[in-house]
Amino acid sequence: MNLLTRKLALAASILFTLSASNVFAQSTALPDKDMAGHETGSGLPQPMAGNAAVSKGDPICGINHLVRCIQDLGEDEKGIFTSPLRVGSKDAYWLMPLGAATGLAFAYDADASQAIGVDASRTNVANTITDFGSFYATGAESAGIYFIGLARKDPKLAETGRLSAEAILASGSVSLVIKLASNRQRPLQGDGQGHFWAEGTNHWEWDSSFPSDHATASMALARVISGEYPRWYVMLPAYGFAESIGISRILANQHFPSDVLVGQAIGFLSGGYVLNHRALHRPGARRTLTSKLIDSVNPMTDARTHMLGASIEIPLGR
Repeated sequence: MNLLTRKLALAASILFTLSASNVFAQSTALPDKDMAGHETGSGLPQPMAGNAAVSKGDPICGINHLVRCIQDLGEDEKGIFTSPLRVGSKDAYWLMPLGAATGLAFAYDADASQAIGVDASRTNVANTITDFGSFYATGAESAGIYFIGLARKDPKLAETGRLSAEAILASGSVSLVIKLASNRQRPLQGDGQGHFWAEGTNHWEWDSSFPSDHATASMALARVISGEYPRWYVMLPAYGFAESIGISRILANQHFPSDVLVGQAIGFLSGGYVLNHRALHRPGARRTLTSKLIDSVNPMTDARTHMLGASIEIPLGR
């Protein structure tokens, strides 16, 4: 594949970060909620109206309200796919590092794949590990969490399983669209360079390499679990599980590093979106010092002098 195609692929990955960043922005600045899902007066921006089923008598997605589940999923898909329309200047704080990391991964994909090499024994072990991170497996794991929550009469645990499944489905749609658009070869296909549309439109892979759907699904699951139970002893194994799936996909010669990186970004951001628009039992969001500092900085430009800068707001009255 020529240099132009590689540049286009890199540009596409950065465009993805544009859409993903706005989802992340919405997932990190939401109002504190009580157990009923009502605001506790933090003053933070509200989530998009009409999504969360918190009104009295409004059914909540579940085994007895499958139609509501379909409605919720459709609303989430719409919100995620239209997120590029809501990109703001502050999203640059997440676009720049994510875009740079993705571009760097693209640049060294082939070298990383060649350095890993092919080892039959290692591949077998890695494939066994990744079986637990497929869409089918993570879907079953989410269902297990949901039904255990029902059996224990634990609405928060049931919600964790339900929202995990919703996040996996929502992120899976994004992953599928990008797979169809990229049609990238896997590490052991062709010359191992991970070409996009290597044979033009004569050969179209429904399950192409970019991005990794295993990385997407496992990270979506980890994001919801960690959001519902934000304790280190829950978050560490949850994200450790997702990372082990992603690394194993690389070691199994199924994906390049950039495939895994973008897949995990999709899963993380989609999971955050679902959490902040559907969760009724998660702990109230708290703004950290870092988030407050970031929010106080505003980029500035002067077209006349061609200067770039920033202003800092100091809230003395608060």
